[in-house]
Amino acid sequence: MKWFLGLLAALPLRLAYALAVLFYVLLYHVFRYRRSTVDENLRSAFPQKSESERAAIARASYRHLCNLFMEILCSTRMKQSDMAQRMSFPNMQVLADATDGFEKQAIVLLIHQGNWEWMLHAAMEKMQVSVDPVYKTLHSPFWNQYMLDARSRFGASPMPIDRVGREVIRGRKRKRLIAMLADQAGPKASGYWRNFLNRPASFYRGADKLAQTLSIPVVFAKCRRTETGHYEVQFEEISLPPHDADPELILARYVLAAEAAIAEQPETYLWTNRRWKKTPPESFFKNQSQEPANDASIAGTQERQS
Repeated sequence: MKWFLGLLAALPLRLAYALAVLFYVLLYHVFRYRRSTVDENLRSAFPQKSESERAAIARASYRHLCNLFMEILCSTRMKQSDMAQRMSFPNMQVLADATDGFEKQAIVLLIHQGNWEWMLHAAMEKMQVSVDPVYKTLHSPFWNQYMLDARSRFGASPMPIDRVGREVIRGRKRKRLIAMLADQAGPKASGYWRNFLNRPASFYRGADKLAQTLSIPVVFAKCRRTETGHYEVQFEEISLPPHDADPELILARYVLAAEAAIAEQPETYLWTNRRWKKTPPESFFKNQSQEPANDASIAGTQERQS
C-alpha cells in the first residue's frame, strides 16, 4: 500500500487532478460512497434549498473530496514552499496581533473545509512559527501513522487529543500555533452540546478550557477554495484574554463562525462525515431555554471584544 501511495504522491498535480476525476466517478456513481449520509446531512443543513440544489452541492463536494485526497497524498512529496504559494493568508495580521507578532502561542480552530493539511504546512512557511495540530487517533494504524508522518514533515509536533492538555501546559512558553479541527464529534456525556447546522451536535471541551486556564487567544481560520489547487485563509477572532467568565461562549462563537463558513462555500465541506450520529442527552433538550447566550448576544459580545 505504501509504495502505491508513494507512486500517486509523485504525480504532477495536473495528473493528480485528472486521476481525481476517475476517483470521483467511482466514488459517487459506482460505489455510491456514503451517498445516503451526504444526502441526509445536506437536507438537514439546507432545508431551504431545493433537491436539485442540494444534489449539485453533493456532486461538487465529492469532486472536491477526490481532489483533496490527491492533494494530501501529493503533500507528502511536495516542497513546503509549493504549498505556501497555493495558500494565501490575506489578513494574517489578525493572528499576528493576537499573538504579539507570533511571540505567544494561540489556539487556531479549524473545520473540515478547503485543504486543512496544506494550510498547516503553508502557515509554518509564511509565519515562521510551528503549527502543532491536535489529532484524533484513526482506527487504522497504517493511516494513523501515514497522517502523522505527513503532518510532521516540516517540524510540527502533532498532539493526540487525549493528551493535548498536558502537552499544551508543558509547552506553554513556546512560540507556536495549536491547530484544532474542532468540528469533530465530541463525547456524549461530557461534550458541549449545541445545534450545529440545524441538528444537535457534541463538541470537545478542550479549546475553551485551555484558553481560560492559560489565557491563550482563540482564533478561527476559514479556508476557502479560490480555484482548483488554490486556497485562501481568513482569520477571525473568537476570544482574546481576558476571556469572558463563561467559557462556553468560546465554543458558541466557534460554531457560529463554522456555520457561516460552510454556508459561504458548502461544496468544500466534508459532508461524508457521520457528524451527527450521537443522540444528545436529555439535559440538552431541557436546557434549550437556558442557553448561556443566544446567537445575537454571542455575536454582540464577540463584536464588542474585537
